[in-house]
Amino acid sequence: MIEICNVTKRFGDFVCLDQVSLEVPDGIVYGLVGENGAGKSTLLRLIAGVYRADAGEIRIDGKKTSSVSAKQKIFYMPDRQYYDRNATPLTIGNFYRNFYVDFSMEDYRGLLEMFELEENALLDSFSKGMRKQVFIAAAICTNTKYLLCDEVFDGLDPQIRKVVNGLLLSAVEGRKLTLLIVSHYLEELNKICKEKGYLHLGKILTEEEWNRLL
Repeated sequence: MIEICNVTKRFGDFVCLDQVSLEVPDGIVYGLVGENGAGKSTLLRLIAGVYRADAGEIRIDGKKTSSVSAKQKIFYMPDRQYYDRNATPLTIGNFYRNFYVDFSMEDYRGLLEMFELEENALLDSFSKGMRKQVFIAAAICTNTKYLLCDEVFDGLDPQIRKVVNGLLLSAVEGRKLTLLIVSHYLEELNKICKEKGYLHLGKILTEEEWNRLL
């Protein structure tokens, strides 16, 4: 379980997250909804250990996010992927295989083939959507317990979004993956999410409070 308890994050004088508390149960797809600047991406980075909270605490299965045991259970896929200019899908797979002991190269290559992505082509020659597919494949094949995805559907055409939905749901159901996903594609979130949280101006809202803003 992911437990977020009274977490505050500031950037200078700006309070990005203000005493945020929520729980993400195991084995579900949890959607995080909010407008631009609400703090969704910042919260994912805090859970992943990229940022440190100024106040409050985040625990993964009872362990602080700074602990090695917690970090090994998480794969974080940001909205913008970073890679070496000479990177190929194959080198991306080899990179993550060095960090995640349960990474399945066989499954990864199978997903690349399914997406019709050439494993030795330069990522810089791919479209935004194709690069996103490479990292989605890598994220699934790390076989971590928790997968944090920021705008996973951005840049994907409708047919590929449908395929990705199926892959993610299959992982959730098959190996009890817990997926925390941030997306502006509310229609896609509604298709796959069992639970949702609502962020507005750095604060957690109830669904009723959120609906009153619409």
